[in-house]
Amino acid sequence: MMWRSLLFVPVLDERLVEGAARRDADAIVLDLEAAVPQTRKKEARAFLSEAVSHLEAAGGDIAVRINPLHLGGIDDIKVSMETGVELIVLPQATGNAARQAAKKTRAVRLIPLIESPRALINALPIAEASTNVVGLGLGVEDYSTKMGAPPTPDLLIPAAFQVIQAARVAGCEPLVIPDTIADYTDLTRFETATQKARALGASGSFAIHPNQVEILNRVFMPTVQEFNEAQEVVWLAREASQKGDAIATRNGKMLDEPVVARAQSTLARWERFSDQ
Repeated sequence: MMWRSLLFVPVLDERLVEGAARRDADAIVLDLEAAVPQTRKKEARAFLSEAVSHLEAAGGDIAVRINPLHLGGIDDIKVSMETGVELIVLPQATGNAARQAAKKTRAVRLIPLIESPRALINALPIAEASTNVVGLGLGVEDYSTKMGAPPTPDLLIPAAFQVIQAARVAGCEPLVIPDTIADYTDLTRFETATQKARALGASGSFAIHPNQVEILNRVFMPTVQEFNEAQEVVWLAREASQKGDAIATRNGKMLDEPVVARAQSTLARWERFSDQ
């Protein structure tokens, strides 16, 4: 699976749930955790089925961010599975929590969130905790708080890069930007961070506001020029192979296997999102 944008939506806010399908996010993440007061967790679980049904009618991927497993997450998983949701976002992830969630969810896909220094150190074991893990995210606000520093690029670029590397090693999607996402009014800062994330190897990220979705979708989408260049690289490589040549060239540059693989990845991403 691929996602450029995953938009958090408070499950108890009917207006936001009803409007979520029009926000063009690749996935809607119905939030049972941060957006729900502790006193309303049961109410949120009771409303989840209605929220999922509303979004299913519009199509697109639907996820649920559950609470940490020791704080009601097990109950959240049970309710989520009853709705037919196939993607769970797991906060405060550890390797044990990811394995436990995978057992509880069976074939449901998981996106663990790295939200502490210890979890960052263990990012690869978390990403490889189960074949259910299809993405890996960085909870920048929680991580920064535990680091005793504000969520700025100085702190978060090294952390983001570590999460991205772990996700790539494990073969899952790196869903990260190296800056705060809480300041949804500063879209210039958000776009700068998104561009940096793509340069570091991320494939998408989470959003807390619809205005952030457009930026994520645009920055994490290949440009027309990138698409055209990728097509040419793949064509030249195929032509060289048919002639018995090991390596093709383009504009004085060798098109060896890694270059061709990147081009093929660009084409796959274009095909996935170009009709949206």
